[in-house]
Amino acid sequence: MTAELNYSSILGTKINITDMEKTVSYIEQHLDELKGHYICVSNVHTTVTAYRDEEYRNVQNNAAMNIPDGKPLSIVQRHSGFKNAGRVPGPDLMPEIFRLSEKKGYRHYFYGSRQETLDALKVKLAEEYPKLKIAGMYSPPFRPMTEEEDEEAIRNINECNPDFIWIGLGAPKQEKWMAAHDGRVCGVMLGVGAGFDFHAGTIKRAPLWMQEFCMEWLFRIGQDPKRLFPRYLDTNFSFVFYLFREWLKGKNGIDRKHYLSEQTTICGKEIPRGKKGRPLRVAMIGHKRIPSREGGVEIVVDELSTRMVKLGCEVDAYNRYGKHTAGKRFDERRGKYYNGIRLITIPTPKSSSLNAIVYSFLAALRSLFGGYDVIHFHAEGPCTMLCIPKIFGIHTVATIHGLDWQRSKWGNFASKVLKSGERMAAKHADEVIVLSQNMQVYFREVYQRETHFIPNGINCPEIRANSLIKETYGLEKDGYLLFLARIVPEKGLHYLIEAFGQVKTSKKLVIAGGSSHSHEYMDKIRSMAAQDNRIIMTDFVHGQCLEELYSNAYLFVLPSDVEGMALGLLEAMSFGNCCVVSDIEENKEVVEEHAVTFQKGNVQDLKEKLQQLIDSPEEVLKYKKTSQEFICEKYNWDSVVNETLTLYNPS
Repeated sequence: MTAELNYSSILGTKINITDMEKTVSYIEQHLDELKGHYICVSNVHTTVTAYRDEEYRNVQNNAAMNIPDGKPLSIVQRHSGFKNAGRVPGPDLMPEIFRLSEKKGYRHYFYGSRQETLDALKVKLAEEYPKLKIAGMYSPPFRPMTEEEDEEAIRNINECNPDFIWIGLGAPKQEKWMAAHDGRVCGVMLGVGAGFDFHAGTIKRAPLWMQEFCMEWLFRIGQDPKRLFPRYLDTNFSFVFYLFREWLKGKNGIDRKHYLSEQTTICGKEIPRGKKGRPLRVAMIGHKRIPSREGGVEIVVDELSTRMVKLGCEVDAYNRYGKHTAGKRFDERRGKYYNGIRLITIPTPKSSSLNAIVYSFLAALRSLFGGYDVIHFHAEGPCTMLCIPKIFGIHTVATIHGLDWQRSKWGNFASKVLKSGERMAAKHADEVIVLSQNMQVYFREVYQRETHFIPNGINCPEIRANSLIKETYGLEKDGYLLFLARIVPEKGLHYLIEAFGQVKTSKKLVIAGGSSHSHEYMDKIRSMAAQDNRIIMTDFVHGQCLEELYSNAYLFVLPSDVEGMALGLLEAMSFGNCCVVSDIEENKEVVEEHAVTFQKGNVQDLKEKLQQLIDSPEEVLKYKKTSQEFICEKYNWDSVVNETLTLYNPS
């Protein structure tokens, strides 16, 4: 069964070449076959122990799966040519299986650890996974069990009829226990060591940044130095020594003969290739986090990365640590993988002024060790660190989403930093992408730099009825004008509120969006909105509410002073809206003659255009009939991805 998941041999132990998404999918698809057998979760300690002990090595190699918990194992695999090798930590695998089990109804049994840990674990699991079915728990005595006690324990497990049996006895004891009971239990056994304690909260796990930099062992030593210091001192240094010794023998510590050949096409299309013919490996740096709709950059990174993974590329997205800018309640659950994209979370300070620059520096530094063919920087700020991978000869691509230094929310120092990022991209990036022809002219005139105009794409959505928004806000179809964007000064919302206040209509004005470090401006907008009872402020919206707001608006209004390429505008047109936008070049380039424009910053002109459209529903209908077809034909994500991939190839 192991051969179905590719594996390599590190110091004689067969370690699957896999990642979290592939592992969970494999377990789900082969659960019936796996039942009764065991899965080892391997790290440096178990691999070194197996190298020294043939009996224990056989236990490891006879497992149905042997997945790489320790990051050094996946690093060794990746640097030996297996670039799709990921890490599957036992404590991270547990919640992935728990979430799947809530949907599938799988039953779980927990064997091992102390009784107080199991009690705490039961409480925590009930809080976090209320639909999880816990079939049973058992804390065996801390001594060799008699044959009768062991038989009773196995009988109890099988009577509970679990699908998953989690074993928390610590290595190498848990692996030997599982091997001894192979074929005797009804569920699949997984040895997860300290995973019980981590999820029970009795032992704190290392911060993400320590996990990313292979320093989790150091954190654990600090928690239990007497027991763990001698172990890690021995096994960590021995692991490096044994690998070096195998390398001198010409073996590299890796046996490749078990690794199955890679596929060459996906859905009939050739897989993009990087160095030595392996799948193209890409890093995305510059967004806040995915999955998220906090801004246009996040949507672009999500769309590009998801489609590139489907084409066979290996994509890592460097997320920032932190909460959603619109509030914690909008945070989406993010694991180590999302849509096949590996998510690497970079620690950042809480200070908004330092967050982006620290993130960019650490992400660029971390990317040097990823073996990437291309590092793609997004937005001007992160481009300040583009020189780091460039110095090491890594192909760099920069997408300038807008001239961010022009945005009024930034102070003098921040504007200078953003301008330096723009200059860095113009002077040193191998390729520069811009989202509008206006920006293309700007880079040519200011920096004498030729850029690639690759606009954003759009997906044609399904139009939704007004069920949720009617229940929540009392909104009827065509009964409101919609502003949907971040509430920051450059979006020009203050013009819209002032103009709407002079418009004669019973229709509402819906303001949907959260602030982005512009709290003073948000206070100003709330104060202005409070003076007109026709105005509804919804805060940040997503999902069904977002789609219903787009689907049922009478007009969509974007009165911005500065834009790169407004994804909100593309989305509004894709839902078949009549749009009213300021006449800046970036907006006019998108809408052409399929929307109404007004003079930027001119409240009187905006008021007149709004009144005219409210009084002329037949004119609004004319724009609605053409906007969706026009925008969906003009902007296509698949074309964007194909054009971007041509820039990733250094040749």
